[in-house]
Amino acid sequence: MPIPLRIYITPFAERGVVEPRQWSSDTAKKALDVVNTIWSKAKIAFVISDCLMEKPLDMAKSARSNDQRLLGVLTSRHDPDNAIHIYLVNSIENLSAGGGSYPNSEPEPASFVQWYGNDHANGRAWAHELGHLMSLDHVEIDYSNEKQAAQRVKNLMTIGLSAGSDLTGQQIDAAKGSKLVKRFGG
Repeated sequence: MPIPLRIYITPFAERGVVEPRQWSSDTAKKALDVVNTIWSKAKIAFVISDCLMEKPLDMAKSARSNDQRLLGVLTSRHDPDNAIHIYLVNSIENLSAGGGSYPNSEPEPASFVQWYGNDHANGRAWAHELGHLMSLDHVEIDYSNEKQAAQRVKNLMTIGLSAGSDLTGQQIDAAKGSKLVKRFGG
């Protein structure tokens, strides 16, 4: 059973000046294809149940660099329903993360993913945030251990802006057993 996603494409504005929208329904679908390719290893699939073009969020650029504050503002704009809420936002200067997630929010899990400019990078960041919603933690790398670093740098859950998309057996089992997957029939 595919896991339903309610997508909110949310451009930014600052003091009423709207910034150009970077995401579209088409780019969301292309990024979701990457997401589903990555998560197919775990036999987990996601489907867009609804894709809404949002009114621009008027928020100072300086306030956007705090990922938890941003996600809090985004989620406060909508009532909960029976889907995962994904907010697709423009690129954010000085944001140390590719997005942010509320895996244990009640009743709806939510994430935001910023724009990276191409389908693969957008989809990989989105798949990473969905990993958090399925209770996966970051993978840390000890670069002094070259063998371990070479393996872990390719993992989807690596901290930072990596290009990895691998999942370990343990991560697959954890995702399949997560509260989120079980909620939607997994």
